[in-house]
Amino acid sequence: MTFLLLLFLTWVEIGSFFGGEVDHQFHVDNTVSRNMTINLDILVAMPCNFIQTNVRDLTYDRFLAAEKLQYEGMSFFLPHGYQVNSERHIVTPELDEIMAEGIRAEFLRRESTGHNLGSPACHIFGSIPVNRVAGDFHITAKGFGYRDRTQVQVESLNFTHVISEFSFGDFYPYIDNPLDATAKTTEENLKSYTYFLTVVPTVYKKLGVAVNTNQYSVGVQEKTYTVENRGPPGIFFKYDFEPLLLVVEDQRMSFTTFLVRLATIYGGIIVCAQWMNKFVEKMLLVLFGKRYASRGLEKSASLLDDDL
Repeated sequence: MTFLLLLFLTWVEIGSFFGGEVDHQFHVDNTVSRNMTINLDILVAMPCNFIQTNVRDLTYDRFLAAEKLQYEGMSFFLPHGYQVNSERHIVTPELDEIMAEGIRAEFLRRESTGHNLGSPACHIFGSIPVNRVAGDFHITAKGFGYRDRTQVQVESLNFTHVISEFSFGDFYPYIDNPLDATAKTTEENLKSYTYFLTVVPTVYKKLGVAVNTNQYSVGVQEKTYTVENRGPPGIFFKYDFEPLLLVVEDQRMSFTTFLVRLATIYGGIIVCAQWMNKFVEKMLLVLFGKRYASRGLEKSASLLDDDL
């Protein structure tokens, strides 16, 4: 029994030595960085020539996101497997998953974008630089929220949308984010969707390799306006950055520590086994008395003794 226990604990320690353990630590984010990138891939159920995209931050800087994003007219569809009009079950990715899928990429510049802008839906995708302060990125209709020479008719508004990608920082297309693969559908024209995002810079480290990402939590608010009580319909992403840095690191013990732990375990098991053996002997002595204590000490008489 003791031998089997030693084998089991040795196997566990060997697994811990080679597999390591994942350590999570929060630090004050003292990185001096003014800029951040928003990566997005969104399909809106309105023609591209009805839509305008802008970024406005806490410093009241306004950035015309249309100068960086790509527009592609197409038919609207709901991809299979997307979460539609429901809260998505968010699962924090594991360290090994991040290291395996943390492959940087960039959105491919398509020469064909900018065509078919009158198609029923608009595919908006690309990366836009923003200031690393609180702000919001919004998709609205022309004439709503900002002055424009043209105004879209209320009957033509439809902010049903599909989000395939929404992330911050370096673009990792294989890393899952809370808003990825989600969709919202509506039959209301004056509909507003507001996503509240709190961004936490996160660094994943394993075997000397580091992947810098940005995790975020999300909350959603939906509003339906009327002609009398009209607000700006659209899709709004309000984001803010936490002054913290989350470091997720794979830590492994040294070989010396591994040997010391094994020696400690072996010594502890042997001592416990000895104490258990003594305890059992004491109990048997109490139960069976002197007969148990003198068992095996009697010597059988030999034939020579009988003759004597």
